[in-house]
Amino acid sequence: MIEFLSPREVEELKTLQEAGESWPRLMLEVFSEAARLRLGWDEARGESALLGIVAEHGALRAALERAARWCTEHGLHLLSFEEIEPGEDAAAERRWFMAVG
Repeated sequence: MIEFLSPREVEELKTLQEAGESWPRLMLEVFSEAARLRLGWDEARGESALLGIVAEHGALRAALERAARWCTEHGLHLLSFEEIEPGEDAAAERRWFMAVG
């Protein structure tokens, strides 16, 4: 099971961030701790908690989708879900988490 980013992956993310991309910051600060991935449902983060990293909601969703594509390219999974209780009418906040498979 993959639990760590390789040194090459960490360097790639840092290089992309230094080039002005915002999405690598999500990977480096939210979904990993140094090179160790924060895996599983218990580490899920709501979009409202991530807005401080990427300022606008539209930019956040685009950054998360780009991060998810990068993860897929590297054999990782950045997944999202909306936790809705039975009988609730309003959509719940979308939460994101890392998984491997």
